[in-house]
Amino acid sequence: MYGVIFDFLRDYVIQNHGGKQTWETLLQASGQSVHKIYFPVTEYPDEEIVAIAKVAAEALSLPLPAVLEDFGIFTGKKLMTFYHMYVFSNEWKTFEVIEHAGKSIHHYIHKHNPARKPPQLSAERLSDNELMIHYYSARMMCPVVKGIVQGLARHFNEAFDIYEEQCMYHGASECVFRVTRKAH
Repeated sequence: MYGVIFDFLRDYVIQNHGGKQTWETLLQASGQSVHKIYFPVTEYPDEEIVAIAKVAAEALSLPLPAVLEDFGIFTGKKLMTFYHMYVFSNEWKTFEVIEHAGKSIHHYIHKHNPARKPPQLSAERLSDNELMIHYYSARMMCPVVKGIVQGLARHFNEAFDIYEEQCMYHGASECVFRVTRKAH
């Protein structure tokens, strides 16, 4: 996983859960040095972020999926700042960003690293107010995906209901989310 996600996790912990000392405590408890620095375009083992997230969930006395979803909400907003150059229209909102994430945005982000393994993400627009998201990754970070959708919605001042129709954690081959725009 690219270091940018670790940077987002560090920012999330520092801003929402107790500051730099909390981040250093999580690093140490997950087997890392308190001085560990993650460089945005460097790849790090997936196990490192999972270990940090598990330690955070234990420290917060929350289930891991709840912590990952909350992190996803934070990340959704950060992605729009960090990767703004890949949003090709000022008219895009949540649905458009999600639709283009799997088919073009991931391509541009990863084109200089052919060994990179981004998640498989596709979206199918069912109507102006409904979108189906298909997600697969060996990382099984579906709670983060759900949170990212919520974070994007907040970024664009939109509101959605998100229902997970199937999940890899329950034996499905992929996660499928139905996202429905809430009436104003």
